[in-house]
Amino acid sequence: MRNPIVQIPTPHKLTPRSSAYLPTPISIPEKKYKVLLVTDSRGNNFIKDDSEFKSYVLKTGTPTNKNFIKKFLSFFVIFYSIIRSVIILKKEKPDLILGFGGYVSFPISFASRFFNLPLIIYENNMILGRANKNLSSFSKKILLAKKITKNFPEKYKDKTYEVGPILNKNIINSSSFKKANDKGTFSILVLGGSQGAEIFGTVIPKVVKMIKDEGYEIEINQQCIMDQKNSIVDFYKKNNIKNYVFEFDKNILKLVLSSSVVITRCGASTTAELVHTLTPFIAVPLPNSIDNHQYLNAKYYENKGCCLLLEQDNFDTENLFNLIMETIKNKNKLENIRENMKKNYNKNVYADIENEIKEFI
Repeated sequence: MRNPIVQIPTPHKLTPRSSAYLPTPISIPEKKYKVLLVTDSRGNNFIKDDSEFKSYVLKTGTPTNKNFIKKFLSFFVIFYSIIRSVIILKKEKPDLILGFGGYVSFPISFASRFFNLPLIIYENNMILGRANKNLSSFSKKILLAKKITKNFPEKYKDKTYEVGPILNKNIINSSSFKKANDKGTFSILVLGGSQGAEIFGTVIPKVVKMIKDEGYEIEINQQCIMDQKNSIVDFYKKNNIKNYVFEFDKNILKLVLSSSVVITRCGASTTAELVHTLTPFIAVPLPNSIDNHQYLNAKYYENKGCCLLLEQDNFDTENLFNLIMETIKNKNKLENIRENMKKNYNKNVYADIENEIKEFI
């Protein structure tokens, strides 16, 4: 049997998904098929040296870049990567291309047309990404995390299949489920996201101090950008606040499971995994995310009663303080969110994806 190719989106350096989420798509066929990974340089950093999976690294361009020169040059980078993809496909002779979105997925997926290879694409967000949108016309199937994905062309709906959000296999295999905090300490976890969240580093320490000044026992685990780390640590130390401040942590799951509430950006994988672990979260969508996909991800779960939504325009000390205090004083608030999460519990997606691809293998 020849090698089906799994290519994956660029992992985000500062999100929880980056630590172990890279292998999630490839765990679908690991016992039955050979798998080849195609990613970019950042994605390749998360592939272990002893990995059984062969990988290729492509250069990626970002046509949405606001800088005209970089935008112009990105088309040459994409063209170069398509040529490289043709060479890879000619050498490896795969049976199937399985794309998971992002600009890194476009060259190899587009090159599949020259070899008449079946292409299946997967969309994890609540809105169809631009790369996937451009690949929809010649893909055999379009797999969706949720049926209500926005801006979806009507003419392609007959080849869409809802399979659910992709989750870290460590989270799926975890037997731990969130329980009400009975230690008396309110624990906050802050996840900044790959785009950096300077505003988190500015606002959140002040709010944590305000809560402590109200007489509540609180601890904070905060992801931050490098330039803010020392000042944030110094602030917490000065105010005698138990803290762990980090740029990246491979054991992010442990922090998630021990937290009372998470303050986070709203990538599709992050929000789905928080729901799966029954971890209440305050969603702060990145305002300039492409096609506003982070807001749509957050709004979906807010409508299901699975999170609290605080848009960045309203993200200040007063609003965040009031929102967190509401969850501290109203003990039923977080428990109700957990109960709603159970109703929207994310199933294991891998079996469904395998079922959708097996006819092409």
